[in-house]
Amino acid sequence: MATTIPEPPETIEVDQLTVACDGGGALGHPRVWLTLEGGRAECGYCDRLFVLREGAHPAGH
Repeated sequence: MATTIPEPPETIEVDQLTVACDGGGALGHPRVWLTLEGGRAECGYCDRLFVLREGAHPAGH
């Protein structure tokens, strides 16, 4: 019996500490706003991982 390994969640590099995620595409999910803590945030709907781009200097920080 073959076992399929699921694809890892998509990782998106960003330059801001607050990002919006809607799952992308026509069959996404409701838009949610995420705040990066410790330079990362994971969407509770689609598991996308948002990470602060190396060298990024978010406004106000």
